[in-house]
Amino acid sequence: MRRALAGLALVLICGAAGAASRYDELRHVINRNTGYAHMTRGVNMYTIIALRSCVSEADIPVLTQMIFDRDHVLALAASGVLVYMGAPGRQALAGARAAATDMTTKLMLDDSLREADDPSLRPLADYPLTERERKSIRGCKTQGAWGPLRGVGGHLGAPM
Repeated sequence: MRRALAGLALVLICGAAGAASRYDELRHVINRNTGYAHMTRGVNMYTIIALRSCVSEADIPVLTQMIFDRDHVLALAASGVLVYMGAPGRQALAGARAAATDMTTKLMLDDSLREADDPSLRPLADYPLTERERKSIRGCKTQGAWGPLRGVGGHLGAPM
């Protein structure tokens, strides 16, 4: 019985450590691709493209957790990427909206849900970038589970 409990505890600790590690990795990608304008840190399309190139549906729980981070840039980037993850991303946004308790998060998620439902939403792969801009996007250190993100030089992402 003790061995079973110890094994269960080990599995839970390793799972939590893995999620925390992934959270940190995605935070690093966001921070490396954050825009600065007028001494203000913010999310731009480089941030969204870089983060999207690193995530798959398996990362939706981590992205949903990021929506509730006190760092508004992390929250904006996570909700922005979920917009581009199709039906599973939209479902995660709707679930987060139902769980949100503060008005800032609710409004951010309302905007993301409207964007996800917009029929004129441009796929990330069609976002116009120069070759120099493509090379400046810094995604994950490790290769993702998806094929190349068309239009983003050398980085990986889900098909758009």
